[in-house]
Amino acid sequence: MDTALAAPPLRERPLGTTFGAELSGLRIAGDIGEAEFAGFLAAFHRHRLILLRDVPNDPAAQVAFSRRMGPLELHSQATATHPQHPEIFCVGNYAQDGIRANFAKGVEQWHADSSFRPVPSAASLFYGAICPPEGGETWFLDAAAAHAELSPEMRARIAPLRAVHDLNTLSEWNRRHTPDRPPLSEEARRRFPPVAQPLVRTHPVTGVKSLFLCPAVISHVEGMDQAEGLALIEALMAHASQDRYVYRHRWRAGDLVIWDNRCTLHTASLFDHERYLRLMFRTTVAGAA
Repeated sequence: MDTALAAPPLRERPLGTTFGAELSGLRIAGDIGEAEFAGFLAAFHRHRLILLRDVPNDPAAQVAFSRRMGPLELHSQATATHPQHPEIFCVGNYAQDGIRANFAKGVEQWHADSSFRPVPSAASLFYGAICPPEGGETWFLDAAAAHAELSPEMRARIAPLRAVHDLNTLSEWNRRHTPDRPPLSEEARRRFPPVAQPLVRTHPVTGVKSLFLCPAVISHVEGMDQAEGLALIEALMAHASQDRYVYRHRWRAGDLVIWDNRCTLHTASLFDHERYLRLMFRTTVAGAA
């Protein structure tokens, strides 16, 4: 082997207290070698969240790199996808150049992407194309560490439980906070009927258990009174959202954050949408059945 042609080792810098790392020395465009990509995947599974800085704005490269991780989902809201790359879901208040990004004025709840699908997504890749100078942060939560540090009694109690995730429940939650949003279409309701998911997931690669909590998407917990089930979700969220489990990412243009939806949750902070523009590109790797 010609070592002069070997990719340099990736450098890691911790981000959160229990998870997350910034990687240096990784590019996403071009012919990425198998060893280099395997090094990235190992870091991804080890840290659950990866930050790459100063990534060129290249939607085609983002799609190609994302596809190396697995098949990509097409977002349920097709009107907000990239005009040249339907695999990219556009987020923010940007409405130019054929892009009409998805924008919600209300506060967002903690969630994992695509939890309402029968097989939730494996990973999301979120790129900052235009980032406001203040606000618009993304907050990430280590659902694996939060589960590990529950009491043994609580872990035993929730291990067999399943919660029902419903896209219409999410749509109505969003409409309460952004009243001008239209109701979920009948076609979308047919495509994405309610689905039961475990409250505790086991990662298919690492075997680590984590909490699967999406309060704005969950309609109820199976086998429990609705109020009792939602109170349980609220109590688990109060534990999981402690500062020690949370990393708050302040965006700058060119950031690419890649997170594991199978063991993290995320949410967003508000920004002054009348003063600033925000445009983010998200690709989503489908989960495996």
